[in-house]
Amino acid sequence: MLEMVSKRRRFRLKTAGLVLAATTWWPGPVFAEDLLFESTQVLHLTIRAPLKSLSSELARPDHVAGSIELTDGVVIPVSIQPYGTSRPQRCTMPLFKLEIENGDTDGSVFEGLDVLRLVTPCHLSSSCDRYALLEYLVYASYAIVAEPALRVRLVSCRFLDSQKPSFEQTRLAFFVEEIGDAAARHHTTWLDLESQGLEDLDPEQLAILALFQFMIGNTDWSAVAAAEGLRCCHNIAVLGGGGDPHNLLLPFDFDQAGLVDAPYAQPDRTLGINSVKERVYRGFCAHNDYLPEAIALFNEVRPRLEELFSREDLPEPKHRKRALKYIGSFYETITNPLKVENRLLNRCR
Repeated sequence: MLEMVSKRRRFRLKTAGLVLAATTWWPGPVFAEDLLFESTQVLHLTIRAPLKSLSSELARPDHVAGSIELTDGVVIPVSIQPYGTSRPQRCTMPLFKLEIENGDTDGSVFEGLDVLRLVTPCHLSSSCDRYALLEYLVYASYAIVAEPALRVRLVSCRFLDSQKPSFEQTRLAFFVEEIGDAAARHHTTWLDLESQGLEDLDPEQLAILALFQFMIGNTDWSAVAAAEGLRCCHNIAVLGGGGDPHNLLLPFDFDQAGLVDAPYAQPDRTLGINSVKERVYRGFCAHNDYLPEAIALFNEVRPRLEELFSREDLPEPKHRKRALKYIGSFYETITNPLKVENRLLNRCR
């Protein structure tokens, strides 16, 4: 069980050679959603819904009726609820929360699931495929580097508009695991906090997380606070109650990252950068002693990250190659002691 793994290994369960090394270990319970997330193959399906209504920023409904149609002919009725606080200001397509309504999912990839979250492309155009794919790869990358991590499944989704029968678009999207389900897998709960202090967090995990955010060029996160009235923390869920004195961090929402380089992504001007592709280290000076070990971990998993971005079964090879080059520049930094000192240790907060 997860509690029986040493603290250091909790954040490295998926790194090479560490899953079963030197310690007696056995898996926890099998969760229904494993059927969806256990495979890395691209899932092909159709979503039929009143897309025109969902795409209307001014008259967007709270929820609409739709369906998921699988390639084997199974049709699953769903209620689709748009979500995402900033999404309507920049995208015509909302994120989809899909609630399964009385559909027989037994034997399907969705067996046992009641709620699905689908990260849709910002617009139903081919130019947006790359951004959905790259954000999916960011989630998958973090799952290689550390735990807890949200699981994802890439989807080739055929969108049909029930209000306009002639409309049909096949675009890339991905399912992302529910935060509550990820918390349950780690025998924790999703905490409802306004803020937290550094003393509440595991310094090793936070050092790894901060270095990962630096790798992908993401500054749109906070481990200690959220905007007023919102749940802590910004683009990070806080998990606790698992027998560890420290809270655990579960990052999500990476579309502002430089690696993704979405056309609407804007840097925080207070950081003194003009592009989201410019990296700024947002780790904490109190955790600088943990940075060398975090760097060693990233060097260890580098072949797996490169393998992930080089998968031949994935589309958009040109943009995956460009993302690999961006990751390569990160490794040029962390393998150079002078750059580590100047760009990380001396830039902490």
